[in-house]
Amino acid sequence: MKPPGFRHALRQSLEISGLTQAALASRAAISQSSLSRYLSGETHPGRKAVDAMDAALGLQGSLLAQWKDHVREDLPAFLRSGHALEGAAARIDLVSPVTVPGLLWCPSYAELVYRAGHKVEDTASLARIRSERLGEISAAVSAVFPVTALTWVPEAVRVQQVEHLLSLPERVSIHLLPEGTLLLGIPGPFSVFQLPDGREVTLSDKLEDDEVYGDAMLPRVRRLLRDSYALALPHMTSVEKLRGLSS
Repeated sequence: MKPPGFRHALRQSLEISGLTQAALASRAAISQSSLSRYLSGETHPGRKAVDAMDAALGLQGSLLAQWKDHVREDLPAFLRSGHALEGAAARIDLVSPVTVPGLLWCPSYAELVYRAGHKVEDTASLARIRSERLGEISAAVSAVFPVTALTWVPEAVRVQQVEHLLSLPERVSIHLLPEGTLLLGIPGPFSVFQLPDGREVTLSDKLEDDEVYGDAMLPRVRRLLRDSYALALPHMTSVEKLRGLSS
């Protein structure tokens, strides 16, 4: 029988300890808002935060064991929030004003982006992990991104990425922004995850990490999502455009 999830283990351990959320956050030197997101399952902590909470709760490694069972330790911290949400979501909407969204990358495109971002050393391994992620989840995915995300990269990478997009399963819907179209109100990539219970969670890419937003941000996010789809080509038109770029 699979052990309970990390969120359950953390919440149960906190209740048994008798500590308040504020007290645990203080002892583990993490923010109370971060602890709240860990307890709700909206995001997962990194190894350093888990070690600190494990020690603060006197658990002698049992919380760390739960974390290792449910969070891929080979992923850098900036990918773990999205990784958890991708696995839980029933539907994912992706909007990227510059590049192809990460969930749809082929290995060569992923490596190109990771090298340019100077975030990680082992770009090849991370590119492989990221490019395999779509096949590990079951969510329906709809993505909006500019055609220039393909036409402005080296030809060899463009061809591989276009072929990859054309091979994606039917649960993936692609909506290209025509050349010359700008998403003026969107400074960076964001994702909207619809969970099976109907809740929606927004994840926005930052320079160093991802930011998770709850209900307060949803009205604005829905407007941005609506505006993005309004500017983009329909899926079938986008597929025809991709076929034209494949040679």
